[in-house]
Amino acid sequence: MSDKLEQIVLNALDSEDPNILRAACIMSGVLGLAQAERGLIKALGHKAWQIQAEAAKALGRLGLQGAVPYLRRILKAADVDLRQVVLACAAGAPQASKDEEDSHPELKKQAALAISRLQPKVAQDALMAALQSGQGPLMGAAMSGLGNLEVVDIAESVIALCDNPDVAVKKAAAACLGKLRAVSGLRQLLGLLQDNDAGVRKEALIALNHIKEKQALGPMAACIEDPDAGVRKVAAIALGNTRQRADIIVQPLIKALGDRDASVREAALKGLANIKAPEGLEAAAELLADSHEEVKRQAGATVTVLAAAKERPDYPPLG
Repeated sequence: MSDKLEQIVLNALDSEDPNILRAACIMSGVLGLAQAERGLIKALGHKAWQIQAEAAKALGRLGLQGAVPYLRRILKAADVDLRQVVLACAAGAPQASKDEEDSHPELKKQAALAISRLQPKVAQDALMAALQSGQGPLMGAAMSGLGNLEVVDIAESVIALCDNPDVAVKKAAAACLGKLRAVSGLRQLLGLLQDNDAGVRKEALIALNHIKEKQALGPMAACIEDPDAGVRKVAAIALGNTRQRADIIVQPLIKALGDRDASVREAALKGLANIKAPEGLEAAAELLADSHEEVKRQAGATVTVLAAAKERPDYPPLG
């Protein structure tokens, strides 16, 4: 990192332009600028919650203990209930408030995440204990919280729970591994694509979509043939999110255009538009006469994108 870039970011923390200020908060965390503490704490008081959230995230990443009182103020948490508030925010369920000036849920989540990083004993110990409880609902809630708090060193414990006989626990484990982007759990997640429960298969697909490993593309594409329409829909969405135009991605999406479920056809159309695959143009155009209005509308949008891609192709991939 150059001294010039460091100074640019630090100066940008005083900007009145919200876009520049938000970018400065992000870069402070990315570059590890401990000198940004004053500017980041100031940004916690900005009127835009998006800027506040980025400032909280950066303060947590930088390990700046001086930020704790300000983060706690966002959560409106006193010593006696800090753990409860952090746990609720970590689980994605901030406590309801009638206060019109209450913090945005995403800001609360980022503040809770930052406090958890700065003071791990506040929440992580309780969540880890719950993970070892052997009680399905409690274990699921713990994994949700640990995933949201990005506690990456729990991945191995979560991987072991992918073989748990409790369906809810397996679903929570898959979701947690996805949030953690835990490549170490790839084999277990691929195995869950063959689980008897459709909900488990769906969560495994979503997790693999987050992790984005090339070796998962084939198994993900095979889920276009899954007996459950919900799984097939998620598979189509995930394939579209790869932004890859290889046959292993394109051909399953084209095949999904003929799916008996309208939501799968719509997802496949969106996927083909996302990857801008002109090979799907004619098949997509056939759905302009689909019996479902949502599918027809998406077909119109997809045909427009694919026709343009066919006339003005992108550069081929490098390498």
